[in-house]
Amino acid sequence: MNPNEKKEILKNLSEKEFRQDLIIPLLSKIGYIAPIEYHGVNERGKDIICFEYDRLKEQRFLSVVAKIGDLTGNAATNAGLMTVVNQVQQAFDNPYEDLYNMRQLFINEVWVMTTGKIVSGAQDSVIHTLRKSNLDKQIRIIGDDRLIELIDRHFSTYWNSSSETKESVIIQRDRLLSFLEELLSSNQVDKATIESIKSSILYSSYNPRISSNIEGLNISFVSSYSVELAKIDPDFDDYIVSKSYGITSRIFQEAKKNLRYSFFDIEDTIDRADKISKLTDPWEFVVEADSYLLNEYPFHRAFGRATSDFVNNISYMEEGLRELKYFKSFLKHKDKLDWVKNLSKSIVNLLPEIENIISNSKEDELVINYIINQKENIIQIEYDASTPSICFKTNYKRIEIDGYKRNKDGTINPSKVIDSALFQFREYIEKLLEYDVDKWLEEYIE
Repeated sequence: MNPNEKKEILKNLSEKEFRQDLIIPLLSKIGYIAPIEYHGVNERGKDIICFEYDRLKEQRFLSVVAKIGDLTGNAATNAGLMTVVNQVQQAFDNPYEDLYNMRQLFINEVWVMTTGKIVSGAQDSVIHTLRKSNLDKQIRIIGDDRLIELIDRHFSTYWNSSSETKESVIIQRDRLLSFLEELLSSNQVDKATIESIKSSILYSSYNPRISSNIEGLNISFVSSYSVELAKIDPDFDDYIVSKSYGITSRIFQEAKKNLRYSFFDIEDTIDRADKISKLTDPWEFVVEADSYLLNEYPFHRAFGRATSDFVNNISYMEEGLRELKYFKSFLKHKDKLDWVKNLSKSIVNLLPEIENIISNSKEDELVINYIINQKENIIQIEYDASTPSICFKTNYKRIEIDGYKRNKDGTINPSKVIDSALFQFREYIEKLLEYDVDKWLEEYIE
């Protein structure tokens, strides 16, 4: 496709198409983060907002003013470059309302992008005007020639997007579904949730959300459009449950989520909370939150569900991490820590088998027996209830309408069975190794 054909494509774009179909994906391809349209009567020169991190890891915000057609030197028209400059100055003078983090942010740089050309002489006049207020170094004016260069370099598939066949779109969709199914299955997300997500991609605009754990990371958010991951330190990335809260990575992730949801009209604590939310050590997270957040608004006398839930998360984590530290130190003393970690992980890998048992069971009581395969060092399900080597079991009613954390039809959620098995395994290990927390604390050395 030659440059004139590309200019013709740009010329025929509406302003909405220019913003949504071209600029936003182009910014993502270039490397900017979270480009969004900035709607409302108070846009003030900010059609699109995004950001990047500088070398000091500080956020730098970019505003894009999007125009269609040629930009002239006529100040009396909307197509006049001086009119655009007034919008640009407003972008610098008026803060961006960051609704997600509940704070005001000032723009660091502005791009003026147009689908047409910059009329000769107009840009020089504008730059001269901007230089008087020291804004010339913070503004880029991008006409059709420069825009085509950016598209060719970062988003070359755009030129062919209008000619995509139905078959190619279906292939891309199926690749997405296959990738998502493989990703979620490998991280023990139950089959029903996977099918629900796939159906939502195929048949609706609903963006499903799930949470699950993978090695060294947490799937903190999944939708039809993105998968977000969060780190956790290796010492805590296992399935040895705490008696206070269960799986460490799960409550750690939940606490981070509730922390993000807790802010409304806060300025004094938000920077501290932002730094705390980036910590990967659950112990350090609890200590920092307890030291710098819980006595501050809105956590002191917590107001709002998310805020109250976050305070509860910290309380459970403080208690649970301490008792889990003692238990793990005992296991390490017995040279059993890695053994227990591997066995607990193998329980999580039983999810597909448990799903199958639940689907095919006709009994009123759903009893699952577990044994340790010493040769392979894994937990297995034992189908012969008379086997003497059974270590522990889980027991649920197959159907219980309105039961706690049940599916709508009253059936048991397979992930709930996994959680129960992890707790039963913890009890089994304590008895097997004769763990007595009071006696161990007499020997324990920090």
